[in-house]
Amino acid sequence: MPSPDDIAREAARLVATGVSADVTHAIRLATERLGPSDAHAPGSGRVRAHLRAMTEQTLGAEGYRAEVRRVWSIAETLMTLIEETLPDARTTLAGRGAEGKIDGGVTLHLRVGTERPLAELVDRLVTHGYEEPAFETANTRFGRLDRIRFVEEGTPVVVTRCLPSIRVEEQRDLFEGRPISVLDLDGVRARLDVSPPPAAP
Repeated sequence: MPSPDDIAREAARLVATGVSADVTHAIRLATERLGPSDAHAPGSGRVRAHLRAMTEQTLGAEGYRAEVRRVWSIAETLMTLIEETLPDARTTLAGRGAEGKIDGGVTLHLRVGTERPLAELVDRLVTHGYEEPAFETANTRFGRLDRIRFVEEGTPVVVTRCLPSIRVEEQRDLFEGRPISVLDLDGVRARLDVSPPPAAP
């Protein structure tokens, strides 16, 4: 019987080669391919560790760091635009993107605390050259939250509007309440060592 690490390595290969679009599907497929129905499947963290090793082997350590910076730069530019054009907005980057974990692909999950309607935010984004996003509704622990989804420079982005009145727990997943990493705009800039733009005179 294959070990969980054998299955994790195969799952990582399936994601890296594009056979599987995500880690969950890859684990299921690798388990079916390598082991009997009662084989012990690995956790996603183990698969992502193998994916990171594969990605670093392909890009090199410096190339990997450059790709992380590229993803953070996308987040910083977007968060800056939102906070500058919607004065009441406060943005945070949540999840794996905040940790700089890009192995196996990453979706940038931004939360925007604002009273403004999501359509107003979309108008600002499109005016500044972002693609027209798809509108969605997420069923979360805090009720139904409006969000948009689009792709920027090849990186998927999901922006969720969180009304300040609902008091979302920042360091918790919106759906299951799991602990997650978050960065506000200053935190993202610190990762990039980017100074904020000067205040208007």
